[in-house]
Amino acid sequence: MIEKIYKELAILLIIFIGIWVVFIYVPIMPEAPENALSIENEQQIGDLLIDTYLEQADLLNDSLINSVVDQIHKRLISGLDSTDYDYRIYVVKDEDINAFASLGGNVVIFSGLLKYADSPEEVAAVLAHEIGHVEERHVVNKVVKELGITLLLSVLSGGDPGFTYEIIQQSISSVFDRKQESSADDYGLQLLENSQIHPNAMAAIFRKIRDKYSSSTYETLELLSTHPNTNKRIKKSLEYKTDEKFEAKPFIDIDWEKVKASI
Repeated sequence: MIEKIYKELAILLIIFIGIWVVFIYVPIMPEAPENALSIENEQQIGDLLIDTYLEQADLLNDSLINSVVDQIHKRLISGLDSTDYDYRIYVVKDEDINAFASLGGNVVIFSGLLKYADSPEEVAAVLAHEIGHVEERHVVNKVVKELGITLLLSVLSGGDPGFTYEIIQQSISSVFDRKQESSADDYGLQLLENSQIHPNAMAAIFRKIRDKYSSSTYETLELLSTHPNTNKRIKKSLEYKTDEKFEAKPFIDIDWEKVKASI
């Protein structure tokens, strides 16, 4: 009888050790969730998600606005050393002063941001920050952790449009952590310099957004989602040291007051 008990205990111990080994050495998700999704799949899913989102959003189709955003977009892309993404920028009618990056290099700007910014450089600073999230694969990291790789890949099989919309809503409603925000700021500041746009523009727009919204409101905005650290982020932009040979190149072809008046 005792021998049987010992045998059963030994079996249970072996099973326990086996389970422990599986969890330790064969993790269900890689330490870096973004590695679970290839660039190719990310872009395919991103295109499906943004198409579904835009069906529900009020896309701003204005030739002047599109031309201006395209100029800013091209300037920033010229500052990238290299990229795996084909960036697309969309402007939707929304009074919030905000923007967000989705999967596959799709970036959405709210018209409220264009109306509130004092210059194309300030809008460029926001886009540079969002491009930082994409290039550092923060968007993939966040979505994979929150939704799971299986659920994301199911979008490629042509799931229900309503379900797809729920996925993108969930993916854009939650915020990045402070480390990711800081990393996106660093990337954005360098990108602005590379694009001949003064990095101080990031401090200008962040400070304006901070001053407009109460702390309870702007904590929901992606741009200032880590609001207790906002002052440090502004300070970092103001103290950013450009190369001695840096020379800012203004957007001389853009009449910003005319742009704001057209929104």
